[in-house]
Amino acid sequence: MKLKAVLLDTRSFEAMKAFYGSLLDLQVVKEGPSRLSFQVGESVLAFQESSHMENEFYHIAFTIPTNKFIEAKQWAIDRGITLIARSQEDEFFFENWNATAFYFYDPDHNLIEFIAHHTLDNAVTEAFGPHSLLRISEIGLPVDDVPEVSKIITETFQFNSWGGAGQKFAPLGDVEGSFIVTDKQRPWFPDDRLPAVFGISVLFEGTCSARLSLHKGLYELRSI
Repeated sequence: MKLKAVLLDTRSFEAMKAFYGSLLDLQVVKEGPSRLSFQVGESVLAFQESSHMENEFYHIAFTIPTNKFIEAKQWAIDRGITLIARSQEDEFFFENWNATAFYFYDPDHNLIEFIAHHTLDNAVTEAFGPHSLLRISEIGLPVDDVPEVSKIITETFQFNSWGGAGQKFAPLGDVEGSFIVTDKQRPWFPDDRLPAVFGISVLFEGTCSARLSLHKGLYELRSI
């Protein structure tokens, strides 16, 4: 599946505008007094200001070209972005996904990931830049019961888990786009923070047209 648009809440509207618009140099699609959206390759990432957020955070990943991981890492470092390290390593290879990733925080302390899926034929020759963020590839959905929510999502949208589903963690979708359904008591990798639940709205291309509301309306998922 392909994630076309993701809407998240923010408690740091101006700082997020500067981070994504100026530091990462993403194109602004639409801007209002309390809502802002950026073009991320084939996807749109949007933020709306919320006075209710405190320490909540999201996990979101962006696909980069398979051959540009080292360039992407240096590009981020050159912009003053501090990469998240674990056991003195700041890049991580996931064998079961055949993918390499690094992580950092945005001003809201969201867990941001740049990931190169080496099974995708998306190598490029030009230097890494904002245009090299090909799409939003993952959005985290912390829940109380991973198997139950996974069953509801897969039955509603007619797709399956991939890349290793379990009782506490289930990627739903495919290599191009996925919901990372995770137990609220399972810490995120690599920074070991417990997931937080807050409003998420996702529009994606799927196998059918459907809509689903989860977690008392906090998660709004719609396929086209």
